[in-house]
Amino acid sequence: MLLAKGVPLALGLAVALASCGGAQPSRRTVWPGSAATHPGRGPGHLSVATSTSVLALNVLIAQSDGRLVSVSPRGQVVWRKRQIDPTQVFVTRTGRTLLVTEADRSVMTMRRVDSGAVSYVYGRADQAGARNNHLDDPQTAAETANGLIAIADLGNCRVLLVTPSSNRPRETLGERGICVHHVNSPPITLAHPDAALPVAGGALVVTERRPAWIDVFGASGALRTALELHGIRAPSDANGYGADDIVVAEQTDPGDVIELSARSGRVLWSYGPRAGPGELDRPTIARVLANGDVLVADTGNDRVIVIAPRTKMIVWQYGHTHVPGSRPGYLDAPTSATPVPLGGA
Repeated sequence: MLLAKGVPLALGLAVALASCGGAQPSRRTVWPGSAATHPGRGPGHLSVATSTSVLALNVLIAQSDGRLVSVSPRGQVVWRKRQIDPTQVFVTRTGRTLLVTEADRSVMTMRRVDSGAVSYVYGRADQAGARNNHLDDPQTAAETANGLIAIADLGNCRVLLVTPSSNRPRETLGERGICVHHVNSPPITLAHPDAALPVAGGALVVTERRPAWIDVFGASGALRTALELHGIRAPSDANGYGADDIVVAEQTDPGDVIELSARSGRVLWSYGPRAGPGELDRPTIARVLANGDVLVADTGNDRVIVIAPRTKMIVWQYGHTHVPGSRPGYLDAPTSATPVPLGGA
């Protein structure tokens, strides 16, 4: 399993404050990033924690009950916000702005972490459609290397690349209403894209649900590779890590996390117990952390977990398995989980 590069020294110093149980910064301390990056105070609420050092950053979680929360490595809730119907949430590179999809309402919303102010909306609430400024069942929205927002518009079988100042797409992958996998030559068509997530170097990883494929498009829009996923029934939120590898969740019960070579499609590692406390229930996203561990939104189990790949053990868990709730330490069907970058202005 390939490991991503380590965190910078300045970030490591900030993380030490966030993850230890000792003294917290004074009120005069200027903390980088938004309120969602701040170190926690008070007791933690982890269900499992062999070591809080497995997380270098806070984790932002979207839940089916309309809550967004940021949790520290020690399991403290450091930030929360209500959102009508969050499907998934991702953070821009500054760490100060959120991109939230609301599939049932057919919109994507950009909002500031600290103020909660909405700065941009793509789509018309409760008006599913395929014209400009319309979406149908949007699943993910994430910032690309050149500052565009990639939206997986599943119901229209397309991926939109939009500028956060316009309601007209800059680029489109796929043809609306043509839900067929055809990516090797123009016109490109996509079969129910579940996710479109950027990776280093400007590439975009697209997950097609039916049939199951993972496509990697370069910064120019040219296809780099297309992998047919044999034996995977419900791929969810494939994303890149390391140099040329991909991690994808299988959203089934029991579920799986699978890591693949983007070049050959060969399985490098998988996790999918069929019984016991480690069993997954319809996981929606898995992300490889800087230390090589794997962060998973285990939706049906009402928890977010970190898995150590070598031992295949859960080493960190926020949320109580199959016990939904809204009190600190509890989650209700978390649909996404992502580290919150300290970012900048």
